[in-house]
Parts: sequence; C-alpha cells; structure tokens
Amino acid sequence: MTYTVANILTLSRFFIAPIFLVCILSGRPWGMDAAIVLFLVGALTDYFDGLTARALNEESEIGQYLDPLADKVLTTSAWIAFWMVDVMPLWMVIVIIVRDFGTTVLRSIATSREHHFHTSRTAKWKTFVQMCFIVYALALLWLLHTSFISVDRDAVRAVLYSPSTYGVILVITLFTLYTFLEYVVVNRRLFRRG
Repeated sequence: MTYTVANILTLSRFFIAPIFLVCILSGRPWGMDAAIVLFLVGALTDYFDGLTARALNEESEIGQYLDPLADKVLTTSAWIAFWMVDVMPLWMVIVIIVRDFGTTVLRSIATSREHHFHTSRTAKWKTFVQMCFIVYALALLWLLHTSFISVDRDAVRAVLYSPSTYGVILVITLFTLYTFLEYVVVNRRLFRRG
C-alpha cells in the first residue's frame, strides 16, 4: 500500500477508534472529554482524506476501499460504547454492525467481479442520521461526565435514557436494515453463479 497523506489520514481512524472506546468507557470526566475530541478528530480526517486525495491527486483503489471501512470502524466503536452504557440494546448494535460490514463484503465481491457498486441515496441518508444520533448521544454523555460546565445531570440522564431516544435509535436501526436489504436486491446478480 502507498502511504500517501490521504491514506495516512484514513488509517488514523483505525487507531483512533479503540482509544476513543477506552476513553468513553473510563467513566471519568477526562476520559469523556478525550473521547469527544478523538471522535471530532476522526470525523475531520474523514473530511480531509478525500479532500487531500483530490487536491494532491492521490486517489487510489486502496484509498476508496479503506475510507468507508475506516468510517465503519469509528462508528462501530461508538455503537459498542452506547450498548455498554445502556443507551441502546445489543440486538440493535448487531444489526447496525452486520449491515455496515455486510455492505463492505458486498462491495468487495462487486469489485472482484467488475460490477459497479453504487452508494444509494437512502444509504447516504442512513449515514447522515446515524452520525446525527451519535453526535446527540455523545453530547449527552459528555454533559453527564464533564467537569467543564455544571448541568442538571438528572435531567440529562432522563433525556438520554428516555423512550424518545430509544424510539429514535429503533427507527435508525430499522432504516439501517432496510438499506442493506435494498443493496442486496439491487445487486442480486452478484449472488448468481457464474
């Protein structure tokens, strides 16, 4: 693999993800502060790796493969953290993770068979709403643990663990599952023999 600036930015998310997870699960104010910073840095590398690849003419097949995989690793660490602090149940985490890595497998199969694999409009919306929820949940978790500002932690906890929050993540989980089924149907010829 060529270690271009863009690819290094992409690879950094693979290293950020486990550190982010350890920090968020530490239960300490400094850990939550660090987790927020790490996730923001990871999100920024996602923006700048593509920008850098185009600006420096460093676009490559390995970069196009690693970029979405690095995104999935980073968001997966957030979903696991949310399960471990009881924001969402395990079955939802499993559905989201299987879907995300399942599409990576489909993309790999498509590439090996020279089949163009489009990112659907609904999949782009899925990514957007997932990121919105992750930011929302991280913000509430940060408010529960940070020492930077004083807040009514009982009120924050009531919002984070409310039926409304559960309902939102349930809808996101079902929508995520739908986008995977859509990919399978649209790319069904990948499963035909020969």
